[in-house]
Amino acid sequence: MRSIKSAALAALLAGAFLMNGAQALDNTVKPEFTDRLEKVPEVALLIGNSYSFYNCGVHTYLRGMMRASTPKLGMKTRLLTISSGSLSFHDIDFYLKPHEQDPYADVNDKGELKHPMFDIVLLQENSAGATSAKRLPFFEKYAVAQADAVRKAGSTPLLVMTWPRKDKPADIEKLADNTIRIGNKAQMRVIPVGLAFMEAIKAKPDLEMYQPDKSHPSAAGSYLYGAVLYASLFGKNPAPVNYLGE
Repeated sequence: MRSIKSAALAALLAGAFLMNGAQALDNTVKPEFTDRLEKVPEVALLIGNSYSFYNCGVHTYLRGMMRASTPKLGMKTRLLTISSGSLSFHDIDFYLKPHEQDPYADVNDKGELKHPMFDIVLLQENSAGATSAKRLPFFEKYAVAQADAVRKAGSTPLLVMTWPRKDKPADIEKLADNTIRIGNKAQMRVIPVGLAFMEAIKAKPDLEMYQPDKSHPSAAGSYLYGAVLYASLFGKNPAPVNYLGE
């Protein structure tokens, strides 16, 4: 597991470039929205598919890093995923409304929210959304619409960049450029997980980042995903965090 951590942390150089607003690595489109969050988020919603729920969920890795931080971070994280799902599968308006017995909903006597349920909402598209000519228009359509819905609800939307298949590494440029372009159009910051993924492979080629299907993340891949979220959401270096994913 220590090799997983060392490779993942080295790969965070990819995230550092984009977090600072620089154009680098395998993208040619420059992100227009790179400002850090105004405050440390207390409640987060992550919307996605199996890329986010594999290996007990990326939120498990993120929570492990938060709990091992100094000082300890206590952000609550809700993960809502649909297998093979695209953003179009998700009813974002329903997710952002209070429901009976929902511990994240603080409502008044009329059942109305006293404040937004989530500080941030992370949107993760289908793995082919940024590379398939047929899927791309739908990725753009729903990313823009859902970002607007998140802002209307009083939360901040963020777009997760996924990674290419193991047997199609050259797709990273198309994937990164299309994701950043859509993020720019939707006026939301992109979390560059895919770029960090490829940097990890460059830094340590013998570290297996994929499941045998050449698509879903291995434990190392999910660890890296969590590490990039940690760095991006909190502006903190995960290197000192004593968490190896066990």
